[in-house]
Amino acid sequence: MTKTSVPRNLAAAVTAALLAATVTTAAAPSAAAATVPSCSSTGDSTNQKDAIHSLANHRGVVVLQLDTSVNSLPTELHVGSWTVPVSWVPTGTANTWQTDGPIHLDAYGTWAAYVDAPLIHYPGLSTELYGLVDYTLQPVVQTARTDRAGSDTDHRTVTVSGTVLGRDPYTGQLQPYAGLATVKWLSETELDPRTADAPLAADGTFSQAITVSGGAWITVTANPGTDPAAHVTGTAACTLAPNLARIDGTVSIGAKTSASPVRSGATVTLSGKATWTEFASPYTVHPLAGRTIQVSYADGGSAPAVTTTAVTGADGSYSVKVTVTRPGSFSLGTSAEAPYLSNAWADVTQQVQMPLSITGFKATLGADHKVTASGKLAATVRRSPTLGGQAVDLEYSADGHTGWTRVATGKAKADGSFTISASNRASGWYRAHHRASTTYQDQVTTGVKKSRTAGRITSLKITPQPVAKGKTLTVTGLLQHRTTAWKAYGGQRVAVLFRATGSSTWKTVTTVTTNSTGHFTAKPKASRDGTWAVDYAGNSTHFATRSAQDFVDVR
Repeated sequence: MTKTSVPRNLAAAVTAALLAATVTTAAAPSAAAATVPSCSSTGDSTNQKDAIHSLANHRGVVVLQLDTSVNSLPTELHVGSWTVPVSWVPTGTANTWQTDGPIHLDAYGTWAAYVDAPLIHYPGLSTELYGLVDYTLQPVVQTARTDRAGSDTDHRTVTVSGTVLGRDPYTGQLQPYAGLATVKWLSETELDPRTADAPLAADGTFSQAITVSGGAWITVTANPGTDPAAHVTGTAACTLAPNLARIDGTVSIGAKTSASPVRSGATVTLSGKATWTEFASPYTVHPLAGRTIQVSYADGGSAPAVTTTAVTGADGSYSVKVTVTRPGSFSLGTSAEAPYLSNAWADVTQQVQMPLSITGFKATLGADHKVTASGKLAATVRRSPTLGGQAVDLEYSADGHTGWTRVATGKAKADGSFTISASNRASGWYRAHHRASTTYQDQVTTGVKKSRTAGRITSLKITPQPVAKGKTLTVTGLLQHRTTAWKAYGGQRVAVLFRATGSSTWKTVTTVTTNSTGHFTAKPKASRDGTWAVDYAGNSTHFATRSAQDFVDVR
């Protein structure tokens, strides 16, 4: 290049032709969900022309346009302090030519340039045509991509990365430059796009994290930035295709309590795991991590008895301790996370054993060995569950301290009252026992002693045998009762019983009173074959007893 001075007089008005980038977007990939959005931009490849009497430049190609006849085209182009030999080729437009290729300068920049065009009618005279030559890098988005194919509730921050370089106008080679990659995105739930600038690294790479709200349209634009020494003209942009998808899901909350039932006032641990499942096949399940679970416990009152929260861990699990005083149910929920997830709820029933008391317990032991006990269950806490149907056991112990055994079970009525009976019972201690149920706690009464003296009829003898029909039988025997030992029990009425052969009914034939030694004698008449026995009905202190049976043949 030959260094010359720039002429002082301007022969014509000139206008600079500045570079205008035209975007070329990469073809959209397949619609597969796993396709990560990406794009690139090769920059502008069209030729820009300026007004008449001007020089213009695009990618190092200079355009010359004249409105007058010249003797010959200039063979030199004066750019800044350089003189560049040039040759021209027609552009196809009248009076317009362009250099046969990009010109080469030793430095990037926007330079003042002129040519001397010899006039055909005025030998030795020329017209000086001025303009600006942009010998600058053209920005190119070589690559741009996201780190994932779609955003979901756990991945709302997406990283857009890639490489932005500048193309040399003469060699066409790509090289790094000081500038920016501007990321613009518009989420499906937003009205206006947002932008973020990412400085280019020394090798032209960039990385920018953006937070989206659902699916998004994303464009990456290469621009010079704010460094005037970058020597970059224009911008280039590409739109990532396909668009960033939105992955929706449905939430599930698993929940259980550490124990049920528990006594009123106990602390239970409520635990479980929260997950969300993608709507689309293959319906992948993810932990719902770092979420607040709202927990309330309702026990029939006008407001929740307990309101608290639990936070899920990395695997979606959670645990919270709650003290319960009445039976009820836990409700767990997560708030909607639009647009990805909706509300989710779960319910867990908690059985709580309420305290109760047993009042008015009493028991009687009849001469017939039948025990009858009664009493009433009473709830000791307001708004306790119904008492109707609660089981109550009647228990027996020979000494009132050990060996308590259940002898009968009854059910409480709606008001809590109960009556229980047991047959073939001996003297001893009796109590009522409500064993713990799903709704009420264990409760037992103090034992009460109930006793009667045992008796027996021995030495039963019936004569004569066989006997003629209508004749008198003699029935004798001995009534005893056990005090410190078996002793005679005098002054007691005993009944002589007869059951005819073929009948199941006993009939009283006669009654007699035992003498002071406990003996008795009766004289019934024999009318037919049958079985005889003697019965003592007992009294307020003695059990009833019956003798052995004796068959008498009547002829």
